[in-house]
This record gives sequence, structure tokens and C-alpha cells, in this order.
Amino acid sequence: MRQNNRWIGWFFLLIGILFLSSTVYASASVDDFSRVLSALPLTSEDRILAAIETGLSQDGFPAEGMLQLTQQLVTIPGSVEEKEGILTLIARTIEEGLPAEGMIEKGFDLAGALGEEGLPIEAIIQEALKWFTQRAPLSSIEYGISRRLFLLRAIRGLLFEKGIFSVPPGAPQTSPNALPEPRFNELLLQISDEVGDYLDGGGSPFEGEVLRTQVINRLARLKGDVIRGSDVNLIRDNITASDLTRVALAALSQPTE
Repeated sequence: MRQNNRWIGWFFLLIGILFLSSTVYASASVDDFSRVLSALPLTSEDRILAAIETGLSQDGFPAEGMLQLTQQLVTIPGSVEEKEGILTLIARTIEEGLPAEGMIEKGFDLAGALGEEGLPIEAIIQEALKWFTQRAPLSSIEYGISRRLFLLRAIRGLLFEKGIFSVPPGAPQTSPNALPEPRFNELLLQISDEVGDYLDGGGSPFEGEVLRTQVINRLARLKGDVIRGSDVNLIRDNITASDLTRVALAALSQPTE
């Protein structure tokens, strides 16, 4: 009899745990998200909220994690466009009827890169949205985001290694290698994007000279208000084929998760 009572006790304890778990998932409502998002001047707030509402109706949707991410996006530095882009990626995932947990995790990664590291992530977001349009598998999209983030960090590290760095807007340019932040970020974005496109297209990391030529040509085509001829020369004079091979090999060695 005592044994039966023990099993009954365990049964009700299990039921209680399951109930509490479901309560946690359901504790965030669409109104909570609406209040948080009202702090951001979004252009597609209705679409994002509609997707979140759909997610909240699904079993196992990580509502608390999504709400934490939304709150984080409101408080961190970074452009509204990039923050909205992160939310749009998650909305697109839900709209496609795909599980959103992995993309929410990528959202935290992108938010950290934007807010804590000051990395320009807009190109990654646009590339990921393009992959959705191309009907790429969700796992490939999530991996692609991780690899593009890795490349941003790796290319920034390479530029620092070569003594190329950024200074805040308006600060004096004390060295030819000290670039105003917008120019530095544009170089960082374009170089990492070209390496990513090269690898996505099946390019060999061992063809470093080919990759270097593509990078230089891309920068030369983009000369204008942001990228200057002196910036192109700076990259041409300092970044070698072996540098880019090293970065490309490191990117390819990243776990597929």
C-alpha cells in the first residue's frame, strides 16, 4: 500500500512539472511582445507580431526565449534595420512552418555580434533571407548564418593583425591605416561577404590568389562615397593570398552544428 502511495505521489509530481513547463511556455503573450516592440520604429511590426502569435499557438514554442531576445534587441546599440532584420528572419521561419528554436538561437548570436561587438550584420540577414527564397533547408540557413558571422570576426581579426583599424566618426585620422568607422565596416563587410560567396559557390580555399583577386575586384567596383581608392590599395598592399586561404580554411572547419 505504501509502495502504491509512493507511485501515486510521483505521478502527480510529474503532472505538476509538465503543467509548470507548459505554463512557462505560455506565460508570454502577444501583448507582451507588442509592448516591447513599440519601443522600436519597425516597418513590418504587424507581420512580426502575426508570426509570433502563430508561434505562441504551437506546442513547444520557446516563448520566453523569444521575448528575452526581443527585449535585448530594444536595449542594445545598432540600427533599427538590423534589429528588425533579426526579427524578420525568425518571422520568416515561423511563416514557413519550420521550428523556430534554432533561428531564435541565431538571433541571439546576431544580436550579440551587433550590440556587443559592433559588427555590421545587415548583409548576413539579407543573405539568409535570400536562402529562404531559394528554399534552402533550415539547417543550411542556420549554418550559413554561423559561418558568415565567423567570417566577419575572422576578417576583422585579420585587419587588426595588419594594423588596419577604425576610429570613431569625426576623430582625426592619425594614420593611413586608421579608417573612419563607416569605411572600416564597409571594408569588413565586403571582404567577408566576398569570401562567403566564394566558399558558397564551391571555390577552393587553396586558390588563395583567385580569392584575393575577387576581393580586390569587388572593392574596386564599389569605390565611391564609402570605399575609397586608398582603401582598396590598403587591402591590396596588406592582405595576401595566404591570409585569405587561412581564413577560408578556418571557416570551412567550423562545425556544421
